Amino acid sequence: MRSMTIVDFLKDRAARNANELAFRFMGNGELDGPITEWTFSELYQQSAGVAEDLVGLGLTGSSVLLVFPPGLEFVKAFYGCLLAGARAVPVPLPNPRSKNPLGRVLNTAAACGALTALTTQQLADMVAPMASGLPVSLRAVTNQVATGWAGHQAEMNEVAYLQFTSGSTGHPKGVAVRHTNIIANLRVMGQMLRIKSTKPAIVWAPHYHDLCLVGHVLGPVLYGYESTLMSPMDFLFKPVRWLRVISHYKIANTACPNFGYEYSARRIKPEDCEGLDLSHWEVAGNGGEPVLKQTMENFIRKFGPYGFRPQTFLPCYGMAESVLFVGGLKSMSEPPKILSLNATDLEKHTVRVLAGNEPEGRTVVSCGKPGSDHQVIAVNPKTLTPSNPDQIGELWVKGPSVPGSYWGLPEESAATFEGHLADTNEGPFLRTGDLGFVMDGEIYITGRLKDMIIIAGRNHYPSDIELTVQQSGAPVRMGACAAISETVNGLEELVIIAELDERRLPADAQSEGPKAKSLDAFWASAVKTVQGAITKGHGLPVRSVVFVEPKSLEKTSSGKPRRQRYKELFLKKALAVLYEQRSPEVA
Repeated sequence: MRSMTIVDFLKDRAARNANELAFRFMGNGELDGPITEWTFSELYQQSAGVAEDLVGLGLTGSSVLLVFPPGLEFVKAFYGCLLAGARAVPVPLPNPRSKNPLGRVLNTAAACGALTALTTQQLADMVAPMASGLPVSLRAVTNQVATGWAGHQAEMNEVAYLQFTSGSTGHPKGVAVRHTNIIANLRVMGQMLRIKSTKPAIVWAPHYHDLCLVGHVLGPVLYGYESTLMSPMDFLFKPVRWLRVISHYKIANTACPNFGYEYSARRIKPEDCEGLDLSHWEVAGNGGEPVLKQTMENFIRKFGPYGFRPQTFLPCYGMAESVLFVGGLKSMSEPPKILSLNATDLEKHTVRVLAGNEPEGRTVVSCGKPGSDHQVIAVNPKTLTPSNPDQIGELWVKGPSVPGSYWGLPEESAATFEGHLADTNEGPFLRTGDLGFVMDGEIYITGRLKDMIIIAGRNHYPSDIELTVQQSGAPVRMGACAAISETVNGLEELVIIAELDERRLPADAQSEGPKAKSLDAFWASAVKTVQGAITKGHGLPVRSVVFVEPKSLEKTSSGKPRRQRYKELFLKKALAVLYEQRSPEVA
């Protein structure tokens, strides 16, 4: 019997669940704002219209970029590609503030061989004056619909789309996701989230990111649940919109990075919460960056009175190289498991769980267990043998969700997807580049292999240092700092790069000029606060503290700091520096 692809499921939904709601887009995030809704039948007809257009253009078997703002036009373009047998390639919108706004689009097109990009009519018109001579043609997605489709028949081993990675430690690469990987990972997702067709979901993550694409664009077609989409900017400008939509539509499932929960707990005012009912919220996925105990506690304290329960939190672990989900399976009646580890031992990559009567050390939150038919192990990255149970290692993943290659990059594919254990030759495994351990079957993440800072023989996790900076009281934008290192006289030295929270500048700073005493005192205090907090919390001297312009540090699509990129810019002296203080070199 032939296995069903996601395209088969789309056709089946359009026939069996024709009039049931598939997607809703909140035009401005407000309940009384413009809202677009499509049934499964409407989704199929819209997508089939796009497919007919793509086939007419001879694009079956080709890569097609999808360059869209948030909205359902992206959804129909994505499924239109799958119906037509074209490889969908979601990419972010051009950045108008960039010196080269089309740079990422053109680089992605070159990487996957795309000659055509679908977009909105408005964006196509805007780009038209600069489009002459470009190697890729930006084409407005068609508005035509089709009631039937007798075109391309997708196979399970066919590449459905290319998910370009967020590039947290290197240049973005296109993961070649096949239909068989999609179905395998959606099955894992259903197991972890206890998905049912009657449980609606919402997401504000960017549509081109795997969190939205897999969980909230592909997932509804396999499982039949109602998916509400909203723009990340609408969330950022007014985060209570997210909770109001959850309350109004009785949403059961949503997910976002740890930042989203921290941001909501900080920014939403008590008076804005009037009338909220979060009692039907069953799953609050938390992933894409380190999951913090304090953030979950803050969110529970703030929104517990409105029905949010501690067991609703579901910390999870995933990546584009495994479609999306790797870990997250836990009891739905219990809060996430949290361990307190000895910080000194952790610096030696040793795991020692503290007893209840010992002072609290470094807390790590469980990201749950892997799904059925999937395996996660910790491996010594030097010996390529399984780590001891009490040792930190690189996490390796094996299972049907793992696609196995980057598009057109055989060497990078082999290095990432073809890990084999040295003692048994078992494999292939996906080498994630993440550091952590597995205890009682549950996955714990401690950091990134390439980002590790080693000073005086001790291992320091940048995310720990960055959290210390954020909590120090220094004038740093939330979630906008990075800990890196530089080599000075053969030794690794700590460098902190942070975006300034301009709201904390002295009121007279602009009028007095850069040499004003008040501004000098402000910078001196800011640097002292950062250095003092790190010395107290980590026993580390700080060689350099660099404050840069707000919003000048480019992040990954998951919102994570691109530390390797920041280090490159720091060494080139190419950061947008507002103030920098370096300790003198010791000969």
